[in-house]
Amino acid sequence: MKTQQLIGGCYVIAKRNKGQLVRTVGGLTGKFKRMCEIYRIFSKDWEHLHDYSDQSMIELYNHESYGTPISQKNGFALGKKWLSVQVTMWKEDIDSGLLFKHELYNDDKFPHWWLDSIFKRK
Repeated sequence: MKTQQLIGGCYVIAKRNKGQLVRTVGGLTGKFKRMCEIYRIFSKDWEHLHDYSDQSMIELYNHESYGTPISQKNGFALGKKWLSVQVTMWKEDIDSGLLFKHELYNDDKFPHWWLDSIFKRK
């Protein structure tokens, strides 16, 4: 059985970086970078109070992959939190007939590839 390294109270499972923290944006996956742009949509109202620098993006990646500490000013982390809340509310509203999927698809703010992934559309 292969042993895993323990960093920040979490076992390292990110194989891409061979257990090493990411230090540059080049170490992030394309998918992660695209999701950070989605997170930014959901925290846009607070962008004057939070940090959206490349370093914040790296910090979120390392937090999710290795359990490292994250700043309360990280705008991407805030956006991820509100994304989760919003998607849950959308699904409840769709089930109740208060919202229709086509309304979200007609909003230019949300990329269709992302909406497809939420609604498991192919």
